[in-house]
Amino acid sequence: MKVYRPNYVGAFKCDGKACESRCCRDWRIVLDEQTRQKYLTSPAAKEILSHVDETGQAFQMQSSGACPFLDENFLCKLQLKHGEEFLTAICQSFPRVTYKLDAEIYSQAMTLTCPVAAILILLRNEPIAFEVVDELKARQVFDFTEKLSMPAEEFIHRQRAAIKILQRRELSINQRLEELCKFFGEKISVPVDFDAMNHAAALAEVFGKMYEANLTISKKNQLAEVYLTHRKNILAQLRGSFAVVLENYLVNEFVMRNYPCAFVGDEAFNCRVFVTAYRAIEFAAVLTAIAKRRLTVEDFLELLLSLNDKMDHSRGGMTAIKTFAELHDAEVFYSMMLER
Repeated sequence: MKVYRPNYVGAFKCDGKACESRCCRDWRIVLDEQTRQKYLTSPAAKEILSHVDETGQAFQMQSSGACPFLDENFLCKLQLKHGEEFLTAICQSFPRVTYKLDAEIYSQAMTLTCPVAAILILLRNEPIAFEVVDELKARQVFDFTEKLSMPAEEFIHRQRAAIKILQRRELSINQRLEELCKFFGEKISVPVDFDAMNHAAALAEVFGKMYEANLTISKKNQLAEVYLTHRKNILAQLRGSFAVVLENYLVNEFVMRNYPCAFVGDEAFNCRVFVTAYRAIEFAAVLTAIAKRRLTVEDFLELLLSLNDKMDHSRGGMTAIKTFAELHDAEVFYSMMLER
């Protein structure tokens, strides 16, 4: 077995007190069948299963939104009493995201929806490095074998080559994204000028759909105008102050979502989705900086956590981004999403 992963995965240690166990509240904690069988044969079966909801497939959360087994110290009562092996597959695995690429090859990263993982991933000065290990600790594994459009080893090779582009610090973020699109086969017949007005309008549309806000045309135009007015100065500050954070975010996203095979479509399409998702981050960052009158590291990390949650769990989140990427040919996409 080979598990390809960023080296931060092995360094991660859960600390519920650091984030008030954010992962143990406000979402559905699914009870997998293997864990259910373990609970059924446990002396504590009656107590544990009394907290399962009416579907029989998840725990019934408390009125506060917290897991019924979360104690006042933000620790899991099940783990404290019975050990880590007593956790559900999702609780034992989170925030790791693990994919099976073929019978013997796996890919692993971590999601930014865990604040502790986000700090570990994003606030590092050295480029993210990768390792190969022969042990898989996460029990929740997504089967990605049929979604790959190439052999697993070739996929890893392509992905690592793309990450080298994203980590080229002698280039600006914009230049890296353009090089990435070229690497994955995005071709245009003639040079295309960046269209800032259509760029702003497109992002206002995507942003509204991500948040399922049902914005009026007037409101979308207003957001686009505000963004267009302030984007140059704020993005210059953002790319200057948070250049390494942005790089780490892009690298983690590329691995965590399994680009360039994250979605049905060729590599060029997947690259468009990747770039569009990042531009949505910039759009949100500009609006946040305007609202707060500045953007601290803490503000930016919270923004990234929030938007990743929207992309992962909101019905409109990634769909809006993919729809935009599907609608436009290379020339139009370049004009709206790739700024030199």
